[in-house]
Amino acid sequence: MRTTHRILLRIWYDPECDFSKVVIGYLNRGAIGNNSTIHGSEITRLENRYIVLNRDSGFDEEVYIPYHRILWITYDEQMIWSRIDG
Repeated sequence: MRTTHRILLRIWYDPECDFSKVVIGYLNRGAIGNNSTIHGSEITRLENRYIVLNRDSGFDEEVYIPYHRILWITYDEQMIWSRIDG
């Protein structure tokens, strides 16, 4: 299990944590700067290999983001994990 997956599962299931306070930066090829962010409130479930979002685009479209694309995770505006050096 990837470290990012473990961190997110801990927050997801911890009754003292509010998952909507999570913000995740991830590699999104084609986006400006090749990076995007998602908020915990957008995440519908955490699967073994992917974060699953349900984007409201007029269609019932699920979006899958692999854990290996995660660049950083914040909780309540505090950095709790980062792949980025410096």
